Amino acid sequence: MKSFFSSAVASYREYRAAKKKSKAYRITRNVIALASVAFILLLCFPQLLFAHELSYNNFKIYSPEPIDPNVTAVLNKVEAKLASSPLKNDEVKPRVFLINNFRLYSMLSLYLGANSFAKGYAMLPTDNIFMNKSDIAKDLVFRNASANNSRSFSGVIAHETTHLLIRKKFGYWRNLTMPAWKKEGYAEYVAGGSTLSYETGVKMWKDNPTDGTGYQYFKYYMLVKYLLEQEKISVDDLFNRDFEVASLEEKVLSTL
Repeated sequence: MKSFFSSAVASYREYRAAKKKSKAYRITRNVIALASVAFILLLCFPQLLFAHELSYNNFKIYSPEPIDPNVTAVLNKVEAKLASSPLKNDEVKPRVFLINNFRLYSMLSLYLGANSFAKGYAMLPTDNIFMNKSDIAKDLVFRNASANNSRSFSGVIAHETTHLLIRKKFGYWRNLTMPAWKKEGYAEYVAGGSTLSYETGVKMWKDNPTDGTGYQYFKYYMLVKYLLEQEKISVDDLFNRDFEVASLEEKVLSTL
């Protein structure tokens, strides 16, 4: 009888512990779900955090502080870069958010190291572009990294806007599933170059052709540049044709 009573008590305690654990799990799950929804809403409607706004051509610029009037000259450079692309579409109206804070940018970009210059979210139905710390007067944007940590502000906006144009042209699903070398390489092509200088990128590629760490976007840029300028294919062909990437990389590298 004593054994039965002890067993019953133990079972009841296990039941209470499991119930408590289950309740804690549900609360944690709900908190995470609510936080995720709040974060997505913040990414979709971040203008609530920005006190200053400027509209120019197809762009809207948002900033927590007064916007440097030099931004219009920078956006003219962006327009000139985009005008070279047959994908240009005035229905795409980017909203550019100037973060100017490495820590806040890290949070909004979902990168703990915040090692990018700008970030957009292809999966979200917005045209939002988040820019890292910048100096508009000098047409520069910075990232929190020890090397290769600055790039032209106009080039980065052109790069991110090109991603929006690709999505507009080919649709959400196609944009998400197409090879990264096409999307990123073409965005770099429209931007007018990569973060790395030509000499640095070529050296890194030749020194380690099997691992693109540190020069991947430069390689993508060179692949697209070769196809468009040397093989004279169209932009539509670039995105619609299949390519044997390993052979293409070998061919392009041999020309550098």
